[in-house]
Amino acid sequence: MIEFLQAHQLDIMLFICGTCGILAFLLFLTRFLPTSRKRILILMELIALFLLWFDRLAYIYAGVPGRTEFIMVRVSNFMVFFLTSAIVFGFDLYLIDWLRNEGKIDPLPLRLKLVGLLSVLGMLLAVISAFSGLYYYFDEANRYHRGQGFLIAYIIPVLGPLIQYSVVRQYRKVFSRLIYISLLLYIFLPIACGIIQVFAYGVSLVNMAMVLVSISLYVFTYLDINNTVEHAHGIEIRNMKSENKRIQRQFDRTIMAFVTELEKKEGRPKGSFVFTAECAKRVAAYSGKKDEYCDKAYYTAIFAAAGLPAVPGMILDLTGTEAGEMEQIAKIAVDYADMAACGNGQDALPAYVMREEFVKGAGEKYDPMFADIMVRLIDLDSTIGVQDVPETELVCDAYREHISRGIEIDVRVKKISFECTTKAAGADTFSAPSIVLFDSFDRRVHSDEKTIAEFHYLEYGEVWFDSHMVTSAARKMEATVLSGKTPGESGNARVGRALYEITAFRFEDHIKLVMKAPDFVKEIVIALPDSTSSSYIGLTGEHCEIRNITVKTMDQEAHAGDIPRIVGEISYINHMEADIKNVQIDRTRSAATEGIPLDDRLRIDFHSMSLPMASLIWHCPYVVLYYSADGAVGGEDYREYALIKLNGESSGADESAQTRFKLKKKDDFPGWDAWKSINKKGFEYEVSFEKRGDRIILRADNLGIGIESVTTVAACPDTVYVALTGDQVALTDIRIR
Repeated sequence: MIEFLQAHQLDIMLFICGTCGILAFLLFLTRFLPTSRKRILILMELIALFLLWFDRLAYIYAGVPGRTEFIMVRVSNFMVFFLTSAIVFGFDLYLIDWLRNEGKIDPLPLRLKLVGLLSVLGMLLAVISAFSGLYYYFDEANRYHRGQGFLIAYIIPVLGPLIQYSVVRQYRKVFSRLIYISLLLYIFLPIACGIIQVFAYGVSLVNMAMVLVSISLYVFTYLDINNTVEHAHGIEIRNMKSENKRIQRQFDRTIMAFVTELEKKEGRPKGSFVFTAECAKRVAAYSGKKDEYCDKAYYTAIFAAAGLPAVPGMILDLTGTEAGEMEQIAKIAVDYADMAACGNGQDALPAYVMREEFVKGAGEKYDPMFADIMVRLIDLDSTIGVQDVPETELVCDAYREHISRGIEIDVRVKKISFECTTKAAGADTFSAPSIVLFDSFDRRVHSDEKTIAEFHYLEYGEVWFDSHMVTSAARKMEATVLSGKTPGESGNARVGRALYEITAFRFEDHIKLVMKAPDFVKEIVIALPDSTSSSYIGLTGEHCEIRNITVKTMDQEAHAGDIPRIVGEISYINHMEADIKNVQIDRTRSAATEGIPLDDRLRIDFHSMSLPMASLIWHCPYVVLYYSADGAVGGEDYREYALIKLNGESSGADESAQTRFKLKKKDDFPGWDAWKSINKKGFEYEVSFEKRGDRIILRADNLGIGIESVTTVAACPDTVYVALTGDQVALTDIRIR
């Protein structure tokens, strides 16, 4: 290493000198430093530049005879020893400036003043040495030789920095991490090089080190300023965000005050406009929009709900595209809030009724992308729609004056209990609880023709806690007394308060009830019109008070044989079978065809008929793409890749697959009412498939609904299966081509 430096040190010195000159010029142009510190740094860079420049000249002219050489070798050596102490003096000025301005240290440490005096003394000794030969002398050939006092020249450059280090160490907290590192380098690197140079004569290690650390001081100062600026910028950003939040909170308070007053004025429940706004924000978020956009959608929906659609564009600085999208999102949110009965005094529509409205309106009334998102939110959100919890108490005077919200009967065993206070019977007074068995979109009992049609209300029958019952739409009802005697004709089991219990469950199209009254228990089996209908219990009574209603869902589930069948099964698939067996799907995906292996190409033709109780547009055939070890839907190692509903809906079911879905309503699309009517009568469907490596392409064009679905399966298995399923539909004459 020493040999390399000896061979190339003149070039190295020249390069370092040029660097110092450039940095001095940059410092002159710099505006981010305090004026005093900038001047000191420029001074230090110039001292370093001239120190190394004269050191280089000393090597160039050493040992060369001549008048010019005689002068230059002496001037250059003098300047080297003089500027070595000047470097210490410049560094002392730098520390004083930093402690005074950044550290606010007053008074300054006396040690720095001592170093300043020592460095001045060192410069004087350099002058004395030039005339006395204390540090060095020259022979007749202008060759440089060390004098007897040579080592004295190193006392101040070594002692001064050590004293300065004691100050730096004491006030360490005043300096940033980067500046502290640069100071340590500035102090100790030249000292280390000075020790080496004592034994490496002929190489200017100390001077080169001093210049390098001067350069590093500039670099670290620049980096420190960057950090300071970034930190200040961060504080400014945080302050701006804090201010924005404050403004946002003020804006929120203003809007909420306005909304609250408007809700009061219009007689709407508190929070109804916010419900609408939250819905809009969710739709925007699920569409992949950023937070700022979602916030704008929130406020746009509030204004739209309040009947002020033109205001958001002015208050929120919206672009043309944004304004159009916001209007679409707000329209969906407002309509959803109305259907969810937020503030209109009505019961909420069931989720599937709301869902159908958005499916039907996609591309016509609503933007198809946002309508599809709303449909998916309805599917995902278990809180959308009505709850399966009835009122906790009812006061019934006239017959069926009040009827509770419906309690659903399904395969899970439910225990319903309540306390009922009955009155003494008179000549014209009947006092007893009863239940209504029914189906309805809103889980409510209806009596007028308009709501019966609107909510597809169907009443199966009414049952009392005695021998009385009335059969309506149920195919058959049978009762068996399990214990106690049949109460008298008045139907009053007991006057006063008593506990009543109902155990209810369902399997396919049959319901079983066990009804317990004081001193009387009976079992009832009800045959529903078919397996597609939902079934609910509504609690009611006459001249009685029903309180403390509780509903418990047990862990038990009904199975075949738990309910005796009192009528025959209704089948809509008693037709000739083609390539695979016919299948009847009474409820959503309750059954499916056998799996059909998909090779390169496949076409399936089949006849579909929506069941008599079907009423929604997705009561139609579905196609499922999947894999299972045994080829059956839901079989071993089951993986579902896509579900395509032939009314034009799609959902991917497995993380290992992605589906790109295109829907087009063609000119021959008859409209949704006609669509449902045609499906009720029966229609011939055709679906084709094509497998290209890991991609499965499905195409269907039925009743004006054009579908193209491309499902890409990661790590696609050798065999992918296709099966037909659906909701409230009979699939027959299934042909594979």
